[in-house]
Amino acid sequence: MHVVFLNQYYPPDAAPTGVVLRDLTEEMAKDGHEVTVLCASGGYAAGIGSRRERASLQPSPVRVLRIGATRFGRGSHLGKLLDYASYYLGVCWRLLVMRPRPERVVALTTPPYLSVLARLLTKLRGADHAHWVMDLYPDVMVAHGMLRGGSLPQRLLAALGRWGMGGGRCAAVVTLGPDMAERVTSQVAGNPARVSWVPLWAGVSGENEEVEAAMELRRKRGWKDDELVVMYSGNMGLGHRFTEILAAALAMRNEPVRFVLCGGGRKKPELEEFVRKHPACRVELRDYAAADELAAHLRSADVHLASLEEAWTGTMVPSKLQGIFAAGRPVIFIGAGESSIGRWVRESGAGWCVPAGDNAGFSAALREAAQPAIRAEMAAAALRFAKNRFDRRINAARVAAALLAPR
Repeated sequence: MHVVFLNQYYPPDAAPTGVVLRDLTEEMAKDGHEVTVLCASGGYAAGIGSRRERASLQPSPVRVLRIGATRFGRGSHLGKLLDYASYYLGVCWRLLVMRPRPERVVALTTPPYLSVLARLLTKLRGADHAHWVMDLYPDVMVAHGMLRGGSLPQRLLAALGRWGMGGGRCAAVVTLGPDMAERVTSQVAGNPARVSWVPLWAGVSGENEEVEAAMELRRKRGWKDDELVVMYSGNMGLGHRFTEILAAALAMRNEPVRFVLCGGGRKKPELEEFVRKHPACRVELRDYAAADELAAHLRSADVHLASLEEAWTGTMVPSKLQGIFAAGRPVIFIGAGESSIGRWVRESGAGWCVPAGDNAGFSAALREAAQPAIRAEMAAAALRFAKNRFDRRINAARVAAALLAPR
């Protein structure tokens, strides 16, 4: 089958959606399918990819067609919209003239509403369409505060999203977790059996040879062996919570606990302001880790943090838990217990799930995490869960099977 994937990002850009898409498409190509990716030539995280990672991209069994879209980036809404528009136009042209003819077009969700293009253009080309949902629109926009729930724009955009993933030629809708699948099933008309969920997978492993690299990284960063290093690593977007983390850092400023917050996003300026106002707090801000240092970076912490605003539950499923567990580290999750991450943390026994606003509960979790025996037990549970539930080869095969299923 000739399968065409639509996503704005693909390696060497290190955007997470592009990285997992490469894993999936290369597995599908190895199984004998003809796979084409239509991505943009720009990059949202191109500077993060290492030289080793870029060199490893060739040769590839996947045909990658890079559309000459604008590259204003994520710095402004207007620039982002222009990038989206130029990519949409390029996708339309490429799909209309592509040879050989696509048999199935799989739309991801960057930029939003690629599902609409997939349904329209596959009708013209006599193909099927399927969808791999990374972010659910317009639900993300409501959670973001860009739209008011129940407003006319929200209802129109919701109808557009339902239409894009509907119709008799839609073969499958694959989501990232149970909460997202439940939300999509309630919204998409037609056969609910075509909606499924498969977790994403980790890009690192917990192999023993990484232990020394992690310890060396701790020494290089000046972290002491007798202090508890608590790390948040990843996107610091509007869907993530830091209130409880900063409150704990303020309350525990005289204790041997170091809070390391790595990454970037819309909320990072708030964290920078906190550090300026409270220089005595043991809060350390860092940029994203380099791809070739990620495994050691994740293992260098004693316990990790993850968070999700309750309004965002089911609209996205952050993938940082996979890397944390694969690195053999426990996690404290701040968010709804019924979210995918909350369910996985409780099911694995590899961390703590703390409701938003529960500062006392978060501090209690930190004090338990400071006990080496508890951390060791949870670290083992994290590795077991990662091997059983977040394995790249197994989960990529499950996604491929769902997306390639006959109508």
